[in-house]
Amino acid sequence: MLPLTLFTLAAASLAVAQKDGPVAPPNADPQDTTQMRLTGKRFDFDQLPFQADTTAPTIDPVYRGPQAGYNNCTGAPSSQTANCQTLIVNSIDDFCLFAPREPSPIGDAEGEVVAWCTKPTHGARVIPAGTLSGVQFYHAPSYVAVTGFLNGANLNIIGGDDSGGELDSGGQDQRGNPIGGLAYSNHLTTTEGKNSQSVAWHLFIGASTFCMKLCDNNAANPSGICRHTLDRVGCDINVPASYVPDVFTSCESDDQAPVALDATAIPASSSCTTYQSTDIFPVTSGIPTATAAVSSPTVTGAASGSMASGAAAGSAAIKGAATTTARGSGAPGASMTSTPSDSASTVGATAFGAVLAGLLSSLLALA
Repeated sequence: MLPLTLFTLAAASLAVAQKDGPVAPPNADPQDTTQMRLTGKRFDFDQLPFQADTTAPTIDPVYRGPQAGYNNCTGAPSSQTANCQTLIVNSIDDFCLFAPREPSPIGDAEGEVVAWCTKPTHGARVIPAGTLSGVQFYHAPSYVAVTGFLNGANLNIIGGDDSGGELDSGGQDQRGNPIGGLAYSNHLTTTEGKNSQSVAWHLFIGASTFCMKLCDNNAANPSGICRHTLDRVGCDINVPASYVPDVFTSCESDDQAPVALDATAIPASSSCTTYQSTDIFPVTSGIPTATAAVSSPTVTGAASGSMASGAAAGSAAIKGAATTTARGSGAPGASMTSTPSDSASTVGATAFGAVLAGLLSSLLALA
């Protein structure tokens, strides 16, 4: 166990090396969807592409497959079969989470998760009534954040040994987790009232707890505050907050310190408003059911299987990986287990094997 522990600490220390400062600069053509680097892409909310990621297929061993869903969800009907991959985080009663399309351990589906939203107005799946059992929303100078408790089974999160996963704007190949996933808010400080893209964000979600943060592109240090390389340590480090079950509050907040292993102080909050859950998430909210769901757009060649899953950086359900507690002592959160964020070799081996197997099958078919 000692070597594994030392390896974990060493990997985490390397992850902290992600630089603080402004967000990554845009690509030469920010709307060119053929570019792999998701953080370099900029899209106005009313000009979302069908898919933010159109990376050409390749036999490169780290290629994870095509984007599984789509981003231009505006105007599409909400459906429990929708494959929208655009995240919206506006307020305590209007936000989305990323979760699996089909029942799955979250760590096996990170590259393909889709949006589940509290309102049926974003062309995504709707979070079923009774799923959320405590939500805290924070509006800070540099970001918006949401933390809370949930019944992950209602969002297709399964697996007794699956303690959670990280979705973020980076991913092990700079294509994001999910691949092509975008995030927007109309409550970021420098663009208040406008649906604005956040190119630095992270979301941790498991069977019973979640936390997420979208940083303002124009803030002083979005890359540090929304650092997305400490996937092992979960919510207490990445989004330090109170995490109170059965309480629904919306607060103004100070900025947290840049994400680091030793930065666990909870930011001061003020101007908090407390709600009853039924006031903001009515039980009779017209949430569609699977049997009544309308059909959603079909993505040809959508990613599936191990090549498309985000099973390296940010993966939090790989058996045998090192374990670190995701929540503080005495808190009801689970632990996060994951491979290091720079472990592209792990994905490479898996994907390369899949490619070779496919080529071999083709040759045998021709023989």
